[in-house]
Amino acid sequence: FGSSSRSQFDQRGRVSGAAIRSYLLERSRVVQIADPERNYHCFYQLCDGASDEEAELLRLPPGPNRAQHFHYLNQSRCFELEGKSSNAEEYGKTRSAMRVIGISEDEQLSILRLLAAVLHLGNAEFREKGDKLRVAKHAEDTLETVASLLSCDRKKLQESLCTVRRKVGGETIKSALDVKAATVRRDTLAKTLYSKLFDWIVQKVNRSIGQDANAMAIIGVLDIYGFE
Repeated sequence: FGSSSRSQFDQRGRVSGAAIRSYLLERSRVVQIADPERNYHCFYQLCDGASDEEAELLRLPPGPNRAQHFHYLNQSRCFELEGKSSNAEEYGKTRSAMRVIGISEDEQLSILRLLAAVLHLGNAEFREKGDKLRVAKHAEDTLETVASLLSCDRKKLQESLCTVRRKVGGETIKSALDVKAATVRRDTLAKTLYSKLFDWIVQKVNRSIGQDANAMAIIGVLDIYGFE
């Protein structure tokens, strides 16, 4: 993603505030990656760094190599970054950073639940049966997990993924999607959940930094990923 950082200065030239704005978040990376690229680091950190208690709460698979169980992560064989701190170590740093900027333990748990929901959502597969579409039998537990983590109704979640409503005249007609369209809808939901969370965290960062409404000068730096 790209970011714009604005540093604010008072009459004496001292830093009096700052703000960050995000641009061009690569939403597609949440659902599709090419070997040897990786998805966003937070997913690998969660898989490798979550405690046994957290893993049980988030219904992550037991044992090591949790990331390999998720479709959104196992499209590439790159699960660790060579020469860098481990995912588990980075997870601890991320949790610490969230505390520093004022994200409460309850809010952190909500973040973890949402990230886990995105991962589980990617494992939801669909099957057509006659003129109906439903979640594949082997993935029913997966959808139940997603609904639980998002605190929403499972049947309504499945309906939103598998059907479309059209208004014709004064009548609303509900019809089944095909597998491809349902998969696109699933991925769209995953991307939307992640991007909304990203925006919320940026807002929390800005609140923790603070802005100066009476700043006398501003220096802005635009950083677009991939441009050197």
